[in-house]
Parts: sequence; structure tokens; C-alpha cells
Amino acid sequence: MRSRGDIILTLFLISVIYSFYPSNLLSVKGELSPFPRQEITDGVGEFVRLNFSDGSRQSPEQAKIGNLSNILGISHYSDGRTLNATLWLGGTVRKDPSQFGAKVLAYGVLVDIDSSVNTGKFGVDFQKEISWTNDTNDWTSSLIEYSSSGLHKAVIERSNLTDLEDKSFFPISIDLKSITSPSNFRVAYYAMLTYTGEQRIVDITSWIDVPPAQFSLLPLPDNLILMKGDTMEIGAQLVSNTGMLARVLNFVPEQNHSRIMVQFNPNGLNTSLFGVAPVPFRITVPSDADVGNYIIPISGNVSIESGRLGLPGTNVSIPGQSYFSIKPNLTVTVVNPPSFGDEFKAFWSSYGQVISLFGAGFMGGFSTHIMDRIKQRGKKDKT
Repeated sequence: MRSRGDIILTLFLISVIYSFYPSNLLSVKGELSPFPRQEITDGVGEFVRLNFSDGSRQSPEQAKIGNLSNILGISHYSDGRTLNATLWLGGTVRKDPSQFGAKVLAYGVLVDIDSSVNTGKFGVDFQKEISWTNDTNDWTSSLIEYSSSGLHKAVIERSNLTDLEDKSFFPISIDLKSITSPSNFRVAYYAMLTYTGEQRIVDITSWIDVPPAQFSLLPLPDNLILMKGDTMEIGAQLVSNTGMLARVLNFVPEQNHSRIMVQFNPNGLNTSLFGVAPVPFRITVPSDADVGNYIIPISGNVSIESGRLGLPGTNVSIPGQSYFSIKPNLTVTVVNPPSFGDEFKAFWSSYGQVISLFGAGFMGGFSTHIMDRIKQRGKKDKT
């Protein structure tokens, strides 16, 4: 039998090994890095009507709940295990939407875990949807996985969301283990209202990177070096760490105590190309600025457009657009103007050799000319 000392030693060793063992291997944890709350604005009135005849409009009853399918914005965050989102709506969730002609009211999120249109359905690998129907008068939650072969599987659960009555928002979350715990992916949120007669109104965001894309401004030239009192116009390329292309709406320098002036689009160019083309800035440095490096925070608004997104269940493509706030930085280096000696050295470094060669050639030619004159005079004197 083992002695009491051996048992104590064994327990001690186990506790030491446990304390040094990586914590992420001791618990079930998604691979996504947690990120704080991010807010995305959806385009106002950017919804699509399906199966409405030309020129037809919503009935008065339909109009009363039509804004339930109008997404004003999205906020979401993650602790690394769950993606939690809130859909902010243009209308108030009703206890019984069927009173206003509604047949189905659905809110959901599309998930693309590999950024490929060749997997899943329309590029959608998973779909989380919470929907109400007038058949059951209840909310149903479903998670659907799609295959590029056209097949799918679904897990459906009943939900009790009566506490959402008279609220202008709708919460939706995804357990990341249920979608293979990806470390990065993209999502698109949507709302869909179906009336009797299969008339539908659908609102959808663009694809949104999870975790959120990080944007930066790469200036051209790479190193912004300005002298005191200088003004320079530059172009800066907006790039993201995910490759996402964003269209710049505007940039506004935040409060800057350095007094270096940064002006966005000083010549009033068409901003529709910004994001693909470099973003123009004009930088002005006061003549009494201190020498050094300055990091100038810039607040910007950009839009992301996804062209047309395929929404499984409707078999149609729907345009998606979203608006983000970003905060990239510009770094400017301020130096002293060169002294006269520095300017002369720089001038001589660039042109000294040319001047020397020119001077030597001139002196050589001049001296030859003088010698010829002397020889000619000597010949005249002899005659």
C-alpha cells in the first residue's frame, strides 16, 4: 500500500501540473476572440418587396406592422463562446401580428464561416432564425446547416418570447459551438414579414466581419515628414485587416491638441470612389509647432455593400448595405526647416559634381583660348 506521504506528494504534483496546464485546454471554449459591443447602422428604407404586383401598396392594416421588418441598426458583441446581437427595429413587436394581416414574422442571421460562395447555399453555411406564424401563434427558433449539394438539416425549438411585446428591438444569439466554433467568419442580419398571399417585405444588412474588421490609413508617401509652416496634400489608402472594401462617406479629425490641421477632401472631389481610390487630405503644420511625431486620430463613417445576398427560403437575391464608424490614425513627423548651411550642403550634394565638371571644363577651355592668343601675338611680333 502507498504511504500517506506518497499520496500527499502525488496530490501536490497533480495540483502543480493543473496550475500550469493551459486554461484554454481545460474548458470548452470557442476559438473566436471576444470583442466589445459594435454598432452597425442599416440603410433607411432599404427593404425589398416580394410578390407585390406592380404599383401595389401595403394595405392600412399591413402598414401598421410594416416597420417591424425595417432594421434601423444592429449591435452585437461576443464573449468568445456566443455571438449576441440586438436588431433595432422601426416598429413595435405586437402580441398578435395576425390582427394586421401578418402570416409570418421572422428575424435571423446568416453565417458564412469560410467566405466562399461555393459552400452552403448562396454562400450561407448556417442560418439562425426566430419566427412567429399565425398557424401556431408562437415563436420558433431554428438553426439550419446548408450544403452546396442543396441539402440541409435543421434543429427546431419552441421559444417563449412573450416578454418582447411592445419592444422595438429583437435579440438573437448563436452558440458558436453549434457552427463549428470558427475563429473568424461573417454574418448578415435580416428581418422578414410575410402577409397573406405570400407578399413579403425583407430587410437585410451587408456581410459583417466577426470579429470586427480593423481599419487603417496608409498614406502616400509612406512617411509624412513636414517642416514647420508646411502644407502638403496627400492620398491615404483605407485598408482593413480582413480585406473588406469600404466606401468612405466622410472623415472628421477628432479633437487635436497639437494644432496640426487635417482637412478631408479639400478640393471637394466625388467621394463615391474613396476606399478604392486613395482618400485625399490636406495637412497644415503651424510655424511654431514642436518638432516630433504626431498621431492624429480620425473619425470616419464608411459603408459596406454586399451587392446581392441570397436569402435561403426565399430563393431570391437581395441587396445589403450597412454603415460603420471607424477610427484610424494618421502619423505626421514635424521637423525644423533647414538652415542656410544645411541647404547649401544639400544643394552641393545634389549639384556639386556637375558644377565642378562644368567649372573644370570652362577653365580648361578658357586657358586654351588664352594660350592661343599668346601664341598668335608672338608670331606677329616676329614678323
